[in-house]
Amino acid sequence: MIVYFIGTGGSEGIPAHLCTCETCEEARKLGFAQRKPSTLAIITKNKKAILIDVGTDIRDLLHVPLEGILLTHWHHDHIYGLYKLRWIAKKTRLYGPKGDADWLMIHDPKNIQVGFIKAGNMLKIDSLKITALKLNHQVETLGYLIEEDNKSVAVLYDTKGLPEETFKLLEKKKLRLAIVDATYAPGVDDPYHNNVDEGAETGLQLAERTMLSHISHKNLSFLKLDEYVRKKYNGKVLVAYDGMLFYV
Repeated sequence: MIVYFIGTGGSEGIPAHLCTCETCEEARKLGFAQRKPSTLAIITKNKKAILIDVGTDIRDLLHVPLEGILLTHWHHDHIYGLYKLRWIAKKTRLYGPKGDADWLMIHDPKNIQVGFIKAGNMLKIDSLKITALKLNHQVETLGYLIEEDNKSVAVLYDTKGLPEETFKLLEKKKLRLAIVDATYAPGVDDPYHNNVDEGAETGLQLAERTMLSHISHKNLSFLKLDEYVRKKYNGKVLVAYDGMLFYV
């Protein structure tokens, strides 16, 4: 499978509108430092696609039929792109938690067919086996274990650490890749999101390689963050960026 990072930012994206912090000013100067809200695509071995969250308009970035959409939760930075995507010309199945479900997507979903799942549920989409995982966030939030041909990826945002049952399940899987919430800069303590080191340490315990994502403009600037992570974690942890591909 191929993991395609369409959006790797937090709710505000980078640069945040009218913000003059170092992170946002750098992103205005360096296009590669810009981040759209979290949106991830998985391309299967059969060249089929699924989305995990739709934080941005994906129509010019992934112009293919979707086998399915997985939502981690219903916060608007993870569903913004659905408001346009619901006009898609092919009926498309969406799976997500029931808690805090968006009124418009439930009552007027157009061609998006919404189905609710909960932690522990398993799905089969094309060649992928998908298990929903419980995460630690302020609303009901799911992570996803995605398996194909004995290779596995875990998507773990938005979360602060991991529930014990989720950690134990993933510990047995020998993950090829963990994609982990790293919203805030090192040393920041937030009740609902990891900082960089919390995200990195979670991934290192579970996977061969860790990608940090869901990066806020309150984090280190792009170049400083990349340097910090590379030096501290010797290449085992990387910072994801918009447009990045990872071949599993």
